[in-house]
Amino acid sequence: MEKKIKVMFRKSIMSSSLVIVSMFALLAFGNAYAKGIRTAAITGAGKEVSVPAKKGPFRIGFSNGFSGNSWRAMALDALRNAAKNNPDVSELIVVDGQGDVTKQVGDIENLMAQNVDAIMVIPNSGTAVAPVLRKAMRAGIVTVPFNLPVEGGQYHAFIGTDPSKKGYATGKRLAVELPDNAKILAFDGIPGNSYTAAGWKGAQQAFKESGKNIEILAFEPCNWQEDKAKVIMADMIAAHPKIDGVWSDGGQCAAGAMKALIAANRPLIPVTGDDYNGILKLYDKYHAQHSNFSISLISEPTWQSVVAMEIAVSLLKGESMKAQQIIQPKLITSENYKELMRPELPDGVFTDTNLSDEALRKLF
Repeated sequence: MEKKIKVMFRKSIMSSSLVIVSMFALLAFGNAYAKGIRTAAITGAGKEVSVPAKKGPFRIGFSNGFSGNSWRAMALDALRNAAKNNPDVSELIVVDGQGDVTKQVGDIENLMAQNVDAIMVIPNSGTAVAPVLRKAMRAGIVTVPFNLPVEGGQYHAFIGTDPSKKGYATGKRLAVELPDNAKILAFDGIPGNSYTAAGWKGAQQAFKESGKNIEILAFEPCNWQEDKAKVIMADMIAAHPKIDGVWSDGGQCAAGAMKALIAANRPLIPVTGDDYNGILKLYDKYHAQHSNFSISLISEPTWQSVVAMEIAVSLLKGESMKAQQIIQPKLITSENYKELMRPELPDGVFTDTNLSDEALRKLF
């Protein structure tokens, strides 16, 4: 019998065709999930968690806060591939919150009503989903948020990078590149999201510690979309004759901002972001022409969706682990960017991925 994989939207259920790609072996979970996909270090922290073992295979739900960019598309494709090839997963049900906090809460309640064994979630708001995840836990459903943090720790296990540490690290590197009395623009992802909020707090701390007088011209939401960031940056260029740097937690925003500068015939400037192929390719093309152009990027692996599913399955089988599974991401600078840049692939690819080139070409 063929495994069910469903993608649910507001008023419809759409079947999804899958691309089968070669996968990897995951090492056993324990107090520290030391090595995993692409040899990334994943460190366990926090309390030890476990639930009574259930008999599989299991029905897994995934509440995706929105699906509006290529990172989400890649994470979802990797998850579907992994679910298709995992004998412990009988069904994967994917619901899309479409950027609406209220809808996402309703989506999670709908998954609960379908009696799934586990719910994975990327929250639109780490605060808004906390009560419904607590409700799911009380109903005996394993809850595994990933990528974006959830407030209060009301879940079984979280997998992702630490946005506050990433923000601090990129903010510190950006501050080194900036002159005193610098003026910078900062980009948000989805308005109010917990990931950018934590990252921006870390960056501001780094700015303060630098001792430089750094003025924030604006903190603008770009929904992690390149085109939107380009429009915002063009408006800022028109309003401000001096912009010395850009802080962002997303490479799409970084690329859009730099393209706006190019269109305005302005020099390129220091920028932060992640492993978005577009910003890596742009830096490769233009950095020799712009002496002040620098990148401080930290990857956000798309394969964490797969690890989240493996965590859910391991918990359902009665294994114990630490509640926080923190990925140690890759730092990308002018010294090593060519190791991650994929010049033969589209800009929208995030390069810290387990998807094959063939799968990426089909996806894009």
